[in-house]
Amino acid sequence: MTRLQTTTIGSLHRFSADLHGSIDEAIAFQKGHGLDLLTDGEQRTDMVSYFAESFSGLGVESGAPVITGKIALRGEASDFSKVKDVAYIRSKYPDMPIKVAITGPTTLGMTCGSRKMASHYRGLSDPALCEDIASALAPVARELARLGAHVQIDEPFLSQGYSDLTERVALLDRIAEGLPSERISVHVCGLVGRFGVVDHLLSLENVSVLSFGFAGRQERGNLNFLKGDAFRDSGKRLGAGCIAVTPLSEAEVDGAEAVKTLLDAILDKIGPDSIAYAHPDCGLRATSKTLVPIILDNLHAGVDMFA
Repeated sequence: MTRLQTTTIGSLHRFSADLHGSIDEAIAFQKGHGLDLLTDGEQRTDMVSYFAESFSGLGVESGAPVITGKIALRGEASDFSKVKDVAYIRSKYPDMPIKVAITGPTTLGMTCGSRKMASHYRGLSDPALCEDIASALAPVARELARLGAHVQIDEPFLSQGYSDLTERVALLDRIAEGLPSERISVHVCGLVGRFGVVDHLLSLENVSVLSFGFAGRQERGNLNFLKGDAFRDSGKRLGAGCIAVTPLSEAEVDGAEAVKTLLDAILDKIGPDSIAYAHPDCGLRATSKTLVPIILDNLHAGVDMFA
């Protein structure tokens, strides 16, 4: 078996006040810790607030994103902040493998709408809310893919379960329609086995990688919902979260041996050909800055032992 690639979910702490300088430092940081598929480090802001710059119908009030009207992409996809960041990366590192996360329609709609929904939509359950977000995200995803990026759709809220889960998951296919599926992934946080979430995601036609966590206290239960036949039959591969992002001290950081043991358990469930890459369970922005380097070094060492 060839060595498993490593990556992160996306977010890292902000490295410097200058955006481009901060992106450069984030990339250098990832390279320095042996990662293979690099990200922009989400250096602008959190996973939601930046949409208000480019989506009409979204705003920020008292530091929180809100819905102010019908949601649509404002201007060209090339002007979207994430696209501009990838274009900058491509200008400096034309051949570097890059993965970029965009927040999915359910997570974006629920996060903004639960704080305030001023007009246009009947409520959080209005199907038009997530449908409009998906329509606005689709050209952004196309432009990111055109720039050669891997596109990760972040949908942590899907693990909470919805009566209309089939329709919500189908929106992910709409965003990824016509894109190179081998470069499209979906990341869902938390315990993903409830409510049939995994089975719904395995039905996606335009997404090749499903990214879940397996190392955190809650996420350990996700091993029970991995079925090798289901992954092979669907043609899906797994982004394996194999080191926790919530330690409070160095002593609590998972060691390389624990990473290897978890990867061995995942391999036993779905086989080596169904694992796309290894990564921490979730983003690292909220993790202590002093512990992030240790987490990434232990991830790298554990993958080396696994290989």
